[in-house]
Amino acid sequence: MEDLKKLRILSRLAVFERDGHMDLEKCIYMASTPKGSVPILKVMQTTMCDKNCIYCTFRRDRDETPRLYVSPDNLAKGFMELYRRGAVKGLFLSSGIFGNPEFTMEKMIDTVKILRERYAFKGYIHLKLMPGASVQTVEEAVRVADRVSINLETSKEERLKRIAKGKSILNDMLPKIELVDKLIKNHKGKSQITQMMVGVGEEKDEEIIKAVHFLNRRYRLSRVYFSAFFPIPGTPLENKPPEDPRREHRLYQVDFLIRHYGFSLEDFQKILLNGNLPLDKDPKEAWALANLDLFPVELNRADYYTLIRIPGIGETTAREIMARRRLKKLTTPEDLRGIRNLRKILNYITLDGKYYGKGSRAMS
Repeated sequence: MEDLKKLRILSRLAVFERDGHMDLEKCIYMASTPKGSVPILKVMQTTMCDKNCIYCTFRRDRDETPRLYVSPDNLAKGFMELYRRGAVKGLFLSSGIFGNPEFTMEKMIDTVKILRERYAFKGYIHLKLMPGASVQTVEEAVRVADRVSINLETSKEERLKRIAKGKSILNDMLPKIELVDKLIKNHKGKSQITQMMVGVGEEKDEEIIKAVHFLNRRYRLSRVYFSAFFPIPGTPLENKPPEDPRREHRLYQVDFLIRHYGFSLEDFQKILLNGNLPLDKDPKEAWALANLDLFPVELNRADYYTLIRIPGIGETTAREIMARRRLKKLTTPEDLRGIRNLRKILNYITLDGKYYGKGSRAMS
């Protein structure tokens, strides 16, 4: 099979290693990177794998998966053809684990070195780290790549052992995340991320949120990705129902609120239902409804950090409101004309002491 055809297949199969939006026609993803949104080729070095994770497309015992391999020389060459045409600006290279983790990582790093040294490619490269790779190999991966990742998959050791025998969070994955954190500390522009599956086991959102909070606080990950489980034919979980994608979205929202809006783990305890976030309401509004004693907020006096806790108000809107009230006191909804989500916002604020939200005579 010709290498370009292999690359197309390997890139299409990489949809199962998702962390961005993919253009199926071109096998190119728009990925969030430290340099902004970048079109990248997301591809695998090989789909051969010795692991037998029960949820995975590439598990050893799945006969339906095409088993392909592209050499470092040919993968780098194929990427550069796309790059020179302006179709891509970066590369995300993943792989099945074939032979052993060291062998697999060596081939991936060889691909990156060819791009860096032979082709003088200075653009964005994301390397996925293989569980079981040595410290020296991880150090080399960090040296040649802009971003690295090792996917935790789930939030507890015992749960991982049930779905992915041979992998260990405590003995392998967390030590690697800690090592990468130390390696990139003094390297501007380098980062690491991880991914957690949602719904592959019986984990609750509360468990996932606590794990993510620990990772962010301890290792300053650039981002944690969530991937809602969907069943793959030919795997032991092929008859398990897919996870509701709204659950993935709610976890992203909570992670963002904790990272950027000053929310704490305790803030979400009141809104959890049997350990899970409500699917029918965004977490900030659910939190507000569970804490009505804090509302309504007087919009003319609220500081920035109070403003961004109001449902409907984000960072941009908070800055816009503060700019407007420097010019004049905000007294009626007319003073907020053009503000996004205004109807929602009015339910949680007063303007110069007057309430214009639901049930207000002033709005009738």
